[in-house]
Amino acid sequence: MRRRRAAISARERWTTGKSSYLARALNSQSLMALATPRVQRIIDLLDLCPGRRYLDIGCGTGAFADLIASKAGLEEPPVTMDIIGEPGPVDVTGWTEKVPFRDASFDCITSFYFVRRFDDDVCRAFAEEISRVLAPGGTALIVDFAPVRSGFLDRLHTRLTGFGCAEVDLRGWGRLAALYTEVGFDAIDLVNIGPFIAPPIPRVGVLVRKAEAPAEPAG
Repeated sequence: MRRRRAAISARERWTTGKSSYLARALNSQSLMALATPRVQRIIDLLDLCPGRRYLDIGCGTGAFADLIASKAGLEEPPVTMDIIGEPGPVDVTGWTEKVPFRDASFDCITSFYFVRRFDDDVCRAFAEEISRVLAPGGTALIVDFAPVRSGFLDRLHTRLTGFGCAEVDLRGWGRLAALYTEVGFDAIDLVNIGPFIAPPIPRVGVLVRKAEAPAEPAG
């Protein structure tokens, strides 16, 4: 409970205090598209197309999810969720360990620059929730900042990426893959979605998939 309050409080201070203008700017379509420029690559990885149900978790303003959905030609807008309603607009607020959606609700899920604010226990529960709400044959993409070998740069990057966070844990491919392996995804891949423009901090992208439901026997 304490870590939940701390994470929510830090997010609220970032989005509603003196830094609110910066929070909105960083979550705008233009800056998110600049920071994560290969939108078509994201669409291709997710196999996002009309008729697919799309959820973005940790959405901020929801602007980047809207951009992805628009470029994918989705007929329905994305569903957006965050731990608070600011800077919004956000469709649903909820905690990462209990995502407020029914089982198999979505075909595609994204989460950008969100999980670094949580410890391993919360991230594992979040992975379980992604697995629960992802439909058979569905795909989820989780992207965040990654650690580096240099202790000095790692501390600097942790500080630079700490906006809106009570604490920061930069995880590499190995740690993230282990978390998603434990919850039983059928495929887990390290993916590259392009360079991060500014600041030059490396990122890690994890693409996870659930197998199609087995076909029912005829007759």
